Amino acid sequence: MHGKKQGFASRPSIVTAGRAMGISKTYTAMAVFFIILAIVAWNPAYYTKAAGANSTASNSTLVGNAISKVVASGNGAGAPGGIAFLAVPLDITPGIIVSMAVLILFVYDKNAGVLEYMLSLGMSPRDIYMRYLKAALLLASPVMLVFAAGDLLYISVLFGAGTAATLLPVQLITLPLSLAVVAFTVMAMMAFSSLQKTRAGSNQPVALIVGYATTIPAYLSAIFLPFTKAMYADAALVAALAVVSLAFLRYSGKLIKREKLLP
Repeated sequence: MHGKKQGFASRPSIVTAGRAMGISKTYTAMAVFFIILAIVAWNPAYYTKAAGANSTASNSTLVGNAISKVVASGNGAGAPGGIAFLAVPLDITPGIIVSMAVLILFVYDKNAGVLEYMLSLGMSPRDIYMRYLKAALLLASPVMLVFAAGDLLYISVLFGAGTAATLLPVQLITLPLSLAVVAFTVMAMMAFSSLQKTRAGSNQPVALIVGYATTIPAYLSAIFLPFTKAMYADAALVAALAVVSLAFLRYSGKLIKREKLLP
């Protein structure tokens, strides 16, 4: 049993994730901060009629009356009921933040000649990308699972189990979307490694912009579509990002030259 555990811990993706987390604890702290911010500040329950009906009198006065003018039921009557999904592109922030540590590690390893060493061992760009991609997803997955659990618990306690059940699709679509955005961001920044700067960390703003730009359709669907259609639109966005990320990975050897991985 001990040998199996040791073998699992020594897998390249696990080692890479551990090295990324060792760079700085700032990313973990920022992820925790954004988890709390997302749950408390832009919770999807604030945008629904159910939240207004089940909240306290003060909440109903400040939030419920405004919501009743903006949000309609999922059958498409009145204003778009998909406004609850407006929280989705915001809720993926913790996953993106924690995955930034992997991008910083990629830049560091490139400048330090680690990627050159991997190439000398016979690894392909695809093998290298897969190692860092898995590490990013390994870091983002538990963060987003903790967020989803905390979000549902918050809604259940403050607005009732009925509201939590109604808004469950919001959390269910947030999880895969966050991973899809992380995968796309990581693959885009690594595949086009000419975007990497010589100083480790200088690519972080570009990575954030690239990642968040992919969520623009999620904002639009939340504003203009009813609940069910907004959910389907977000699911389609997840599928599209997954396909593009897989395409980056599949054709990584043709997209760039091996020399671009060298310092």
